[in-house]
Amino acid sequence: MLKAICPAAVLLVFALAAAPRLQAQNWNDLKSLAIGTRVRISVASHTVQGQVQSVGDASLAIDSGKGVEMFTRQEVTRVSVKKESHRGRNALIGLGAGAAIGAVVGAVSHKDCTGFCIFYTSRGQDTGIGAVVVGVIGTGVGALIPTGGWREVYKQ
Repeated sequence: MLKAICPAAVLLVFALAAAPRLQAQNWNDLKSLAIGTRVRISVASHTVQGQVQSVGDASLAIDSGKGVEMFTRQEVTRVSVKKESHRGRNALIGLGAGAAIGAVVGAVSHKDCTGFCIFYTSRGQDTGIGAVVVGVIGTGVGALIPTGGWREVYKQ
């Protein structure tokens, strides 16, 4: 039974990965953007970044740092929204996962010392040491995982 499920699962994963993504092509979706939302707009041959000031039926206004710039609907070829970074959340998830894994590894790998030993630790101490060491590593890994970036919301 497992031999039949594995190829089917692999094919499903490849099919989902190869499926075309839905393209955001509706200008009305831009009207739901809140004022102050960070956007990146592709216009002709250049890109402008800034904060949304207003979105109308025929135009889009953003504050790009040089002042408010207006773009007509025909000029705009692509609009992307800045996603929030979740590095703090990812670091906490990494801390929790790392501490749990480290605690399990520390508890399982504990050996009672017989003969000459440098450290005399109990199972509880090994559990705590594993949790701290692997938890710190997990925190670093979680903080390094990129989660921000740009999400396309309109494409002409």
